[in-house]
Amino acid sequence: MTAALRYILRRVFLLLVTMLLVSLLTYLAFELVSGDPARTMLGTEATEEQVQALRHEMRLDRPFTERYFRWLGGFFSGDLGISYSYRQPVWGLISGKLELTLLLSLISFVLITVISIPLGVFSYRFTGTFAGWPRTVLNQLCMALPPFFTGILVSWGFGIVLKVFTPGDFPGLRNDFSGSLRHLFFGAVCLSIPRIAMTVRMMRATVISEMNKAYVRTAISRGNDRAAVLTRHVLKNSLVSVVTFLGQTLAELVGAGIVVEQVLGIPGLGRFLVTSISHRDYPVVSAIVVILAFWVVLAGTAADLISQGIDPRLRLSTGRRRIGGAA
Repeated sequence: MTAALRYILRRVFLLLVTMLLVSLLTYLAFELVSGDPARTMLGTEATEEQVQALRHEMRLDRPFTERYFRWLGGFFSGDLGISYSYRQPVWGLISGKLELTLLLSLISFVLITVISIPLGVFSYRFTGTFAGWPRTVLNQLCMALPPFFTGILVSWGFGIVLKVFTPGDFPGLRNDFSGSLRHLFFGAVCLSIPRIAMTVRMMRATVISEMNKAYVRTAISRGNDRAAVLTRHVLKNSLVSVVTFLGQTLAELVGAGIVVEQVLGIPGLGRFLVTSISHRDYPVVSAIVVILAFWVVLAGTAADLISQGIDPRLRLSTGRRRIGGAA
């Protein structure tokens, strides 16, 4: 078995163990705080016989471990329990909203990646020049813009004034796919602006650090073109740190999108989570928490695997990182 395959298998194993622990802690936490789900669903006027009958129907009279593994297995079959508020299957309530939230996050991630990496390399060329000062000021300004404020500006400018989309009136992917994508695109712009600024700053700093290393000075002193060294070697080595940062960004986008969904009226998972928390709908909340945790862990694992693919020197073979000399 190759070192690369061992590394991949180890990362997948850690992902599964992490998700198992997260699901256990989540189920245990809501088991302790939710009280008696049967009485919550039936109300205070229900008789004890009615409560016990519903408890038996929901298998709440079964041992904890049996109920936990049944709930855990439901994630593979789509049976996540019944919502207290809507009296409907949880998966049916959140599946469409999950689709919107993931699509919003992926569009944001594409914008961040496509814009920030080239812009970060390009901004390196202005290091130490007067032209770099406006770039620095603009970068700091974009980093300071909170998504909810950008969402308000976008809603007013593109929604009310230009009427490109209708704030608060999401058409739905099945009803109007192009209109929904426009709505999601502007939401993604609101999410992306501060993260593009942060990624540009990190990419620029990483390129500067790499360009000051000995292998770059040696390559340039031997007559290699500076731009060629930047493209062939520096960019590749710089991407390792940036890819890890982008993986963290992808993991954070779902949580950060809650505010944007509220401002632009996108009926995603974030808005539904806030509503479910206020209604104490614990089956819905616990399912969303586990799904978001899985997204975070999966994004981090994917970033590590991509980084290892870019630079095999990061491969872990004996549980510790082995980094060779510069390429």
